Amino acid sequence: EGWQAELRRYLKDVPADISRDTDIVEYWQDHFHVYPTLGRIALDVIPCQASSVACERLFSASKQTADDRRACLGATTFEQLQIMKFAWRGKITDFAAINSQHVEEVDVNQFKELLSEDHDFDGWDKDNLFVDDLDIDF
Repeated sequence: EGWQAELRRYLKDVPADISRDTDIVEYWQDHFHVYPTLGRIALDVIPCQASSVACERLFSASKQTADDRRACLGATTFEQLQIMKFAWRGKITDFAAINSQHVEEVDVNQFKELLSEDHDFDGWDKDNLFVDDLDIDF
């Protein structure tokens, strides 16, 4: 008997006592001899635990570490980077985000003197100055 015939027989003979409270692992262990192919599939698939959100998030975040530049890191180094990134994730301060939330008001009048001095130096880089011409000790 092939798996298709076994599946048709199972769908036709589903017992009425199966409910939401039925232990499906126990059910397939008890009915393994009646539906051997379906029983093997069920006992392979049922124990697989659904992945958690944290695990999925960590797996998805690995693509940021495994880019073209870091393709030759090796498994050990890659694992260490992932563990460090996950452990430090909540402890690293995002200063760019903090600074973008603060708006600083600047009074341009306070900087007029600096602006005029800046205009005095317009074109300084266009002059033919060389380092040797300056009195600077390196």
